[in-house]
Amino acid sequence: MLGNKELAQQYNTFSNNIRFFRKKRQLTQEQLAEQCDLSTSYIKQIESGKEFKNVSLTVILKFSKALNVPINKLFIIQKNS
Repeated sequence: MLGNKELAQQYNTFSNNIRFFRKKRQLTQEQLAEQCDLSTSYIKQIESGKEFKNVSLTVILKFSKALNVPINKLFIIQKNS
């Protein structure tokens, strides 16, 4: 079971990867929000990583599809992030 520290680290990796892959695809936060059918403020909250958000599997799938990356890559530290 993941402790709070490990959970926070994993969330931090996830939020950094959303920003990394969004920029790699040259998308604005607004464009990503539109493609995922989410609000821009939600994207900003996730990318900031300052506030832990419960992210549903549905949202993770939306990010994966919009960013054209496998789900597991959203949870692995990227070398250029």
